[in-house]
Amino acid sequence: MKGLIWLTWRQHRWPIVVSAVITAAMTAAMALTASRLGSMVAKCATAQPPCTNTDPEPSHASYLMNSLVFLPVLIAVFWGVPLLAREFEQRTLPLAWSQDVSRQKWLWGKTAVMIVLVGAMGTILAAESEHLAHQYHAYTGDSLFDGTQFQAGGWMPLTLALAWLAVGIAAGAATRRVLAAIAVVGGLWIVRMVVMVKLRGQFMTPLHVIKPFKVSDRGADTVHAVVTNDMSLNGGSQSFIDVHGATYSPQVVMDGWCGRADNIGTCLQQHGIVGTLNKYQPASRMGTFHLIENGMNLGLFVIALAVAWWCVKKTRTTVV
Repeated sequence: MKGLIWLTWRQHRWPIVVSAVITAAMTAAMALTASRLGSMVAKCATAQPPCTNTDPEPSHASYLMNSLVFLPVLIAVFWGVPLLAREFEQRTLPLAWSQDVSRQKWLWGKTAVMIVLVGAMGTILAAESEHLAHQYHAYTGDSLFDGTQFQAGGWMPLTLALAWLAVGIAAGAATRRVLAAIAVVGGLWIVRMVVMVKLRGQFMTPLHVIKPFKVSDRGADTVHAVVTNDMSLNGGSQSFIDVHGATYSPQVVMDGWCGRADNIGTCLQQHGIVGTLNKYQPASRMGTFHLIENGMNLGLFVIALAVAWWCVKKTRTTVV
């Protein structure tokens, strides 16, 4: 095993060193930004007049969290893909596997070293990004259920990094070409980004609440609103609801009925519209959603390693 650890270091030392430097720099930047945001939250809590959101720190926090979201695909490209694809291209694997180390031991030994290193860096980044996301939420009021904040919390940077390391290894094993494997990783990453945005809000059945234009005679206990940390699923287009519970699209109400009305409020009352229907996932489900998505990431991690193992197992060691 010592020989494999030394071999992995010799072959991948530059990606390892660069990644360690990036991890240290991003951790320091996130800690500093989170500290500044925390100070601003404390200062603004008692400030008169109220604070205005003109400071650059929230933007810095947003940039850092967005950068963190894309780190896993870089790990796949610079750590995972070269592990097998570069060896296939240089035709060094048949020679390596013909020595005392079997192909399975070679694969799992080098993969284990990378998993430990990526896991350690991912743990550090995930812990600090969780802290930063909460400070960002405390200052801006943006929901922790939003895409970037959600992916920065709940230890998702760690499971994403491990999953995409394995995807890069599997792509390299399947294609045996570095550029082809990078193309596969890039395509899968784009699919993942598109699919998860649509799928995440459907992990559990969404809730619906009526947000009235004013408190109705039925009492304040019937009045609900989507609170800050909920995940809104309205997509910027809330349906209108009337006194009988029937719903209407914004096109019907605003473009058809009241688009040219002098007084929109009066027009809405004439059609019996009492409020908008909000579709959302409550903040209380955030932990469950993180568990579901982390489970999906770890499932992808296992499947990708199984694909890599199968490809290595089927590889002929005879040099043609």
